[in-house]
Amino acid sequence: MQQDSLRAVLDSIFAAPEYRWVERPHPFAFLTQWVDALQRWLQAMHDAHPFGYRLFLAALVIVFVAILVHAGWVLVGTLRRGISPSAGLPDSAPPRRDQTWYRGEADRLAAGGRYVEAMQADFLALVLALDAAGRLRFHPGKTPAEYGAESRLGPEAGAEFRALVGTLYGFAFARWPCGREDFVSWRARAAPERYAAA
Repeated sequence: MQQDSLRAVLDSIFAAPEYRWVERPHPFAFLTQWVDALQRWLQAMHDAHPFGYRLFLAALVIVFVAILVHAGWVLVGTLRRGISPSAGLPDSAPPRRDQTWYRGEADRLAAGGRYVEAMQADFLALVLALDAAGRLRFHPGKTPAEYGAESRLGPEAGAEFRALVGTLYGFAFARWPCGREDFVSWRARAAPERYAAA
């Protein structure tokens, strides 16, 4: 009687969902199946064609050695280029991009009829000139509007500089029509001597 009641209690406990033991598939079971299938295939090849099996293994060894040699070649080449002081460097240094360079670039672009781009290069020449004069601080990440807001110019020169920035934005971003006369007028207004002494 006591065994029957114990058996009934155990049966009721093991009937709970937590005790339903189901074998869950392993997530990488397919890999073990592939490895087993490969081993069976190699064993069958070894038994049926011993010479072909040896040729296959020799080919695998040759491929493996070729991979190792190639990896060593790439490693040595990388280390040599890393140690060499002139590795990957151009023969001559790029030109220094100062206000003279930007002024020349503006002339080149204007000669090609690319007046808006010439204005942008001319503006950078002006900014570098004002930086050299201590009127503002050049940084390649700043926008023209930021230069206009932070410039240390007098009231009239500051207003004229901000108007120049507005004109640049009009031509560059609002796509105002721009011709040679517009560029000549721009260049007269963007002359560094108009702002450097302010």
